[in-house]
Amino acid sequence: MVGLAWSVHRSRPEMRRPESLNIYSVEVSPSAWKQLAHLPLETYQRVRQELDGIAAQLRTPTPAPLPRTGAEPIILRSISLEDYVALYEVDTVRRRLTLREIVRGHP
Repeated sequence: MVGLAWSVHRSRPEMRRPESLNIYSVEVSPSAWKQLAHLPLETYQRVRQELDGIAAQLRTPTPAPLPRTGAEPIILRSISLEDYVALYEVDTVRRRLTLREIVRGHP
């Protein structure tokens, strides 16, 4: 599996090299970092593996530019992991997957 760098989300423009334009980065919001710190190690590792896998699947060999419509397309999704649900968003313009929150799921 491709190891992707995890970083805290910052709202500033990013510079990316041309070869990395088809790779989705995985970022974590500050509140999600705090929530991750309280998870068991195995659950934390599973969240990382799942999100890295999703980001790798989102890669496309030839990225096509999206038409600018004024609104940036952000897709909200979730994955269930054991007793938790990870809420994340996919920003198709910035090619970024951002973990927003980890919540306790139904037992």
